[in-house]
Amino acid sequence: MFPSPIYINRSEGKVRKLVLSGLVQVLLVLAGCGGGSGTVATSTSNNGSSGNNGQSSNSVVITVDSGPDPSVGYDVDTPFVTVTVCAPGSTTNCQQIDHVEVDTGSFGLRVMSSVLNASLASALRQETSSDGNSVVECTMFADGFSWGPVKIANVQMAGESASSVPIQVIGDPAYEQTSGSGSTAISEIPTACSGTGPEEDTVATFGANAILGMGAFADDCGSDCGLPPSDASNPAYYYECPATSWSPGNPCSEAALAEPAQVTDPVTGFQTDNNGVIVELPSATEGAGSLTGTLIFGIGTEGNNTYAAKTLLTANPGSGTFSTEYTTQGGTQQFLPYSILDTGSNAYYFADDSIPSVGACSSYPGYDSSNPDTWFCPGSELELSATNTGQNGTQSTVAFSIGNAYTLFQRYSGSVFDDLGASSGSQDTNCADQSSAAAHNDCSFDFGFPFFLGKNVYIAFAGANTSQGTGPYFAY
Repeated sequence: MFPSPIYINRSEGKVRKLVLSGLVQVLLVLAGCGGGSGTVATSTSNNGSSGNNGQSSNSVVITVDSGPDPSVGYDVDTPFVTVTVCAPGSTTNCQQIDHVEVDTGSFGLRVMSSVLNASLASALRQETSSDGNSVVECTMFADGFSWGPVKIANVQMAGESASSVPIQVIGDPAYEQTSGSGSTAISEIPTACSGTGPEEDTVATFGANAILGMGAFADDCGSDCGLPPSDASNPAYYYECPATSWSPGNPCSEAALAEPAQVTDPVTGFQTDNNGVIVELPSATEGAGSLTGTLIFGIGTEGNNTYAAKTLLTANPGSGTFSTEYTTQGGTQQFLPYSILDTGSNAYYFADDSIPSVGACSSYPGYDSSNPDTWFCPGSELELSATNTGQNGTQSTVAFSIGNAYTLFQRYSGSVFDDLGASSGSQDTNCADQSSAAAHNDCSFDFGFPFFLGKNVYIAFAGANTSQGTGPYFAY
């Protein structure tokens, strides 16, 4: 039986090149604590073969399991890889970090401070602003936030490597100072950040040792974050904090940060195989304890990443999304222009007021009224479909199933499910008005991890050249 309550993992909710955060509505994570080893990384030539546990030099194993420490909390439908992080300029001061969540719905590498060994943590170079202050990021999720400095690191996966990559170190205690105590205590974390929800700065609250965002864009904000903080279009992801002299009278302040300095997907910095990724996962037995697949770097660059998809959906170059038409169980046809394929969400995440969720699920074992989640709980399994349309006009109808999450969790003790669904909120009635904030946030269909089972899914990065044209696009 699953621990109670069960929480769904979430992907990062940032919207690339839009003012808002929270494009993907997602739920709270509960997972355990853990850490990587101090293993020194070694490089191999990028010739399509290596001793990487039988993998080629441009691929790594994806493992789906119960998470870093299931004794503390249990992950479901969460894909993980191992990533090696090195100090800039060093080939020996390196650390392999396991249980790094694979997230095709976000951008860049973010590592929990608590899993870094002391030698590596002290050697990662702090990114600074033009006046010498430390650059710190507030990563905002639908359910909370993560705060931590931007550091410079070298990143390796299989035989691929990227140098001088901006990454976020989440939960670094050097940037979480407080002044005073009790109700009068003042935190270094600005209220504009901390006010967005609970803090998720530990492995236990985050659900992974790190997260690797490999969405459609290289960096995590785009040109808007380079605008002056006084400009309303700057979404206030980045701050500059006094390096050693923080105080309530000398606080962190919003900052403008150009794209090359923003937290960046390390795959885009590889010497080759850097135009996209392929997520390959087999079909799953319902309730399986674990699953293995492959994350391949590059599209059409090696013998093992030749394009072989049936459907190619070009994405909106500004938001990295495509359109979905879905008819609810109540007969309402929805046009959802901000849809995504997202390994970082554990479920199909969409709005359908006719499918029971939240309070309507209170009679099932595992439901916690003090912390109600938004799993769907239909009386019997639903066979549904949605039609995706790319900017190129290509259409694809996707058939999928939605089961009762609570009965599934009672029936199985595993980590892999192909029919989990969760509500993203009430149905939006204004999705045709794509300029509205509501449309950006609510008018999306999140094809989460279950969509990827039994498929090879291609994500081509924006501006990257591939044999099938220039990204961004999704193919399957």
